[in-house]
Amino acid sequence: MRHQLTHFLTHIPQSNEDALPLTAFIKDEHRNQEAVPFEAVAHLLATLGLVEFDETTGMIRATSQTAKYALNSLAEYVKADLKIVEDWKTRGVLRNPDEGALQNGASFLHLLEAQRLAIQSNAPATRTEKVGQVIIKRTNPTTGDPELLFQYDKNANQYQLIGGRWRESDGDILNTMVREIEEELEGNDLVYEQDYQLKLITGDFVPPSVLSPTFGALTQYHFWVYHMVGLTRPLTLQTNDQWVPISQMLGGTVIDPSGAHYPFQNMHIYYAMNEAIEGGLINLPDSWANESGNKK
Repeated sequence: MRHQLTHFLTHIPQSNEDALPLTAFIKDEHRNQEAVPFEAVAHLLATLGLVEFDETTGMIRATSQTAKYALNSLAEYVKADLKIVEDWKTRGVLRNPDEGALQNGASFLHLLEAQRLAIQSNAPATRTEKVGQVIIKRTNPTTGDPELLFQYDKNANQYQLIGGRWRESDGDILNTMVREIEEELEGNDLVYEQDYQLKLITGDFVPPSVLSPTFGALTQYHFWVYHMVGLTRPLTLQTNDQWVPISQMLGGTVIDPSGAHYPFQNMHIYYAMNEAIEGGLINLPDSWANESGNKK
């Protein structure tokens, strides 16, 4: 089958030659045997823009000389059992900016999805996620500025509120939020309903779909946002945690202690939070039950 496929790819006519029917690529010795589904391959090649394929007549040829050379290159990949993208496990788009879109699957997928967004009206999402996030608010003891707790996500290369994706094993999305608080505020040993409460601010909010900086896919997010209230204990922050002034957050970026800027990938959810609260996030009560809470 590998030989059949390489033969097919290398014998597709150039753009200045007459198109051939798919039947021309089926050798006599293979007519009664399992053969490569050339029509399916032809549709894939047409999606890549490499061939002109008439589904009605079955006629095919390359779209240009460059496309013909690309078909020959694909044939060599198939023949030698090479992979165009080797790494489909590492999360994060363009983790190494010098290595380009083929460095991992997320970067390659991001390239495909960005192109689809550019050419397809109302492009549907290829990924849907339910996400729980929590607002933990304090008043900065030095500046008096209202601030929210964010955590840097290396895969997404941005700061995010404490929270994460719903799992089927979570059941209710509230359980997702409790689990994420335990995982992302590790070391604080917070117990829900004993050390803090959660108040729902907005449920199942769906902003416009965006390209995931973690997986590269065009993603439709469903957000459930909670406010942590009645917090009775100080919080010990981890290296990636940072208090971010609300004014800075609504400006669309986080500035870390070194002065580096990290723009938000999806500002819609933060604007929605701000609008969902009477008077905005700035008037939201601090998360601590009294003034002796975490002021670090």
